[in-house]
Amino acid sequence: MSHNAQFSQRFLPLFLALPQLLAVLLFFYWPTVQAFWWSFHYVQPFGGSEIFAGLANYVRVLHDPSVLSSLGTTLVFSLCSTLLALSLALALAACLQLKVRGYKIFGNVLIWPYAVSGATLGIIFQVLANPIFGPLAWINHLVPEAWAPSAKGWQAMTLLVFAYAWCQLPFNIVMIVASLQSVPEDCLAAAALDGATPWQRLRDIQLPMVAPYLFFVFVVGLLDSLSNSFGLVDRLTHGGPGNATEILAFKIYQDGFVGIDLAGSSTLSVLMLVVVVVLSVTQYRYLSWRNRRREHHG
Repeated sequence: MSHNAQFSQRFLPLFLALPQLLAVLLFFYWPTVQAFWWSFHYVQPFGGSEIFAGLANYVRVLHDPSVLSSLGTTLVFSLCSTLLALSLALALAACLQLKVRGYKIFGNVLIWPYAVSGATLGIIFQVLANPIFGPLAWINHLVPEAWAPSAKGWQAMTLLVFAYAWCQLPFNIVMIVASLQSVPEDCLAAAALDGATPWQRLRDIQLPMVAPYLFFVFVVGLLDSLSNSFGLVDRLTHGGPGNATEILAFKIYQDGFVGIDLAGSSTLSVLMLVVVVVLSVTQYRYLSWRNRRREHHG
């Protein structure tokens, strides 16, 4: 019996995949090509002629103080939210490995937030962080105006980091739990017989063996924070107060759709794409190096 799917019509598979291919072409590849084209041209806001500009847009963008500020904000947001989500996921995954009563139910509950979109999550945290009737309003009853994320930049950034870490948590838990389960039980059982506590087994055996997986989760989290955080920022902080939470994805939207600077926003999009590619290549080369080293020491 053949295990390969066979179609009576030669072009039937292509016809079935055509809607998805068209969606990818129209909403991913075509905008990418258009952004590259506009990044090398002066573009009128409402259409019309385009004038070749060479690298002038890149020089202008890289010397713009607001862009440099946005890059710094993006770096703080991405690193803090990714590290927080990774640390919390590792702690929760380690607790799930203890297999206490009801751990399967807890594992399923921890995955559910992955189905919540960034915009919905922004509305939820906006209500939770409300300084008047939210759960944190008691702080202002003790110290007036102590909690005001809409007026204090560091509080808005802290709120944004926690919200996005909560959004990343389910994926991280799934990946880390799977990696911890790949550790041979014989090693853990031998360590337990030698008197090692669960914390010692995690620190000395499991963490070194799953380090490549943790690096993978970290890089994926960084990439996700660059490209998938617009909805949360737009609904939760709107880039404010001031520009305290104006990350790169939100600035691209502001420049392109509010400021009608199509060339500038396209240039920022290309630069962000370059960063994503560099991170992806770095991750691939590191994992390949780890695999070659493991095979060599085999």
